[in-house]
This record gives sequence, structure tokens and C-alpha cells, in this order.
Amino acid sequence: MTKIILIRGPICAGKSTVAQELLKNLKNCSLIDQDSFKRNIDFAKSSKWRADLAFETALFLADKLMNKRRTIIADIHSSIKKQHEGYIALAKKYKYALFSYLLYPPLGVCLNRNKNRVIPDIKYKISRQKIKKYWEKVHFVPREKTFDTSKMKTKRIVREILAEVNF
Repeated sequence: MTKIILIRGPICAGKSTVAQELLKNLKNCSLIDQDSFKRNIDFAKSSKWRADLAFETALFLADKLMNKRRTIIADIHSSIKKQHEGYIALAKKYKYALFSYLLYPPLGVCLNRNKNRVIPDIKYKISRQKIKKYWEKVHFVPREKTFDTSKMKTKRIVREILAEVNF
């Protein structure tokens, strides 16, 4: 059965790092990272319309890839419930097995990581207030496995995910 793996978390939780490492370990797999779509739309500032368009683009791409029976890794924010729901709907449409994981380190860890975070194709700073807001508004999913990325190394998280999804 084809699978979709959702990697969710607030800003600076380690989603992109875990998703990239998963991608290295899987064949016939595609990574959908909505933040890269946002940066391609406008790298100079953040806006709601840009985030919405990036999400719509990510779902469109996921739909096309799932139609080709690709395994999908999706890097999404945990505070935006409709992102999670959008991928659930696609998984049902294509009869994909859906696996969802929350990366949720303490707020202080996310704030600290942001101090050293460098994203070459982004020209604005992500504020402490925005990080705090995303961290506080996490949408928790019942029975979803949660990883504290401040206590577990990326490779161990990836091993656990791969074991659970039978890769």
C-alpha cells in the first residue's frame, strides 16, 4: 500500500531536517515542503495570502503525485488544522495509508533554534511572537506519535518512523 507521511510541528521544531532525512532513506518518494512554495511566491515578507496559496499548491502537487502512486512526505505546520485535514482527504481519495508525526520540542528550544537559523532564500526574520503563537496553537491529533526533538536525535526519530511505516 502506498503511504503518506506527515511531519508536523511549530516553527523551528525540526520538521525540514526530519523530512529531508526521511527522503534520503526512501525510494520512489517525493517531499512536499510548503515553505519552499511560500519562498518562491515572495521571499521578502510573510503574508496570509501567500501561505494560503502555498498550501493550495502543495495539495495540488500531492494530488498529482498520489495519482502517480508516489510515496509522499509532507512537511506541514501543526497549528493550521486545515493543512492536516487536506492531506487526510487526499489519503482517503487515493486509499493511501496515512502516518502523522508531531515534532514538539519546548518553546525555548524553538526560540533558541531561530537565533541560529539560516534560510538562504528568505529575506525576513521570523519573530519570537510568531514562533510562540505557532507553538501555542498546535493542533493535537489523537494517537499521533509525538517527538521532542530537543531530546532525540534526527536519525533516531527517522529510524522510529521508518520502522512504524514498515520501510
